[in-house]
Amino acid sequence: MPYWWIGNVVDSSVRFAVPVFLMLSGATLLGKEYKLGEFYKRRFSRVLIPFLFWLVVYWIYRWVTLSVKTQPHDFQAILSWGGNLFLKEGVSKHFWYVYMIVFIYLFVPFLGKGLLKLNLATIANILLVWLIFTFVFKSVPLNMYSWSGEYGSKFLGYFLYTGYLVLGYYLFKLPVSSQKIRFTAAIIFMLSIAVSAVTTYIFSNNAHRLDLSMYSYLSANTIIQSAALYMWIKDLSIKNNYISLIQSNISSYSYGIYLVHIIIIGILFRNGIYWNFAYPLLSLPLLTLVVLGCSFGIIFVLRKVPGGKYISG
Repeated sequence: MPYWWIGNVVDSSVRFAVPVFLMLSGATLLGKEYKLGEFYKRRFSRVLIPFLFWLVVYWIYRWVTLSVKTQPHDFQAILSWGGNLFLKEGVSKHFWYVYMIVFIYLFVPFLGKGLLKLNLATIANILLVWLIFTFVFKSVPLNMYSWSGEYGSKFLGYFLYTGYLVLGYYLFKLPVSSQKIRFTAAIIFMLSIAVSAVTTYIFSNNAHRLDLSMYSYLSANTIIQSAALYMWIKDLSIKNNYISLIQSNISSYSYGIYLVHIIIIGILFRNGIYWNFAYPLLSLPLLTLVVLGCSFGIIFVLRKVPGGKYISG
């Protein structure tokens, strides 16, 4: 494809997305002691209730988008179709992150309490072991989407992703933050993009097929990219009031935006609106803003409905 390199570089530059979310969770949640009842009630009510609401919404969306001939109509057929969809695809693939974060939250109080007893040097050693594990299991296919077997690989994936929480906590606790460190982190971040893009091209060219192994959230390059970005933006403050307002609002609505955004992408795609409507360096930012704006608007309106704040996310 003529724009393959643009897609490759763009995709290589956002490998940090899921890891940094997890690292921020580690920085804000770990290293504390919790009352288990209060912790689970607060976290799971904020995560599970919106998720269950959007799970039903996506079931309905998937049913509506089926052709008339393939749509089940009687109650039993709909239940059977919905159950198979959940088991084989997970209703929507982006829900894998919710499954994972719910699982990880089960152990956060115990992990956080354990880390309180360790110094930074010991935590660094734990992270080194984690890096070794990510390398050892890099060729193991992780079943992150469906629920039809392979539970061992799914829970292995959850275990490996938990390392990002510890990494976020560790970097948060490091008593170093200077302009020189941020500059170095920025350079490493840029280099990680180049490494991902070039290596993806070389791997794909040699294999005569698309090889996205460098895109893995658990690849060494992605771990470096995520840590570099984290250190780059650590302790930075937004002084512009307008930008700060936008940032805080998007942050507040981020879970809901994540839950709904695949529907927006799907609707746009079904109406022929995707990256090739313009030159990709123009179309990709525009589509990002459209999806973000529509998702934000839906969650904003939903929160205005009585009880909407509990289900919107």
